[in-house]
Amino acid sequence: MIKEKKITPNAIDKLIDDCITELCSDDVTKGGECLQELAQYWAKAGLTQKSFLDMREYIILSAERKTDKAFIREKLSNSERVLREKRTGSIIITH
Repeated sequence: MIKEKKITPNAIDKLIDDCITELCSDDVTKGGECLQELAQYWAKAGLTQKSFLDMREYIILSAERKTDKAFIREKLSNSERVLREKRTGSIIITH
């Protein structure tokens, strides 16, 4: 993860690479946390939500090419659920 305070193209590029790596790792929450951090940087940089969603999809597809599509999608779903629960304080039940 990036520890820089200044948002630079290199910082965002590094975070994108980190997100791909974290999505491929075994830790369930790291990929979602990394994408959340990227979203915050994206917003601070004044970039559009559409461009972030396009970049998010690129990151997910890149991670899927390195591992397995079902693994990445399930891991990301679980990670985003955990992050929502932390943010809202309520448990989200999925079927």
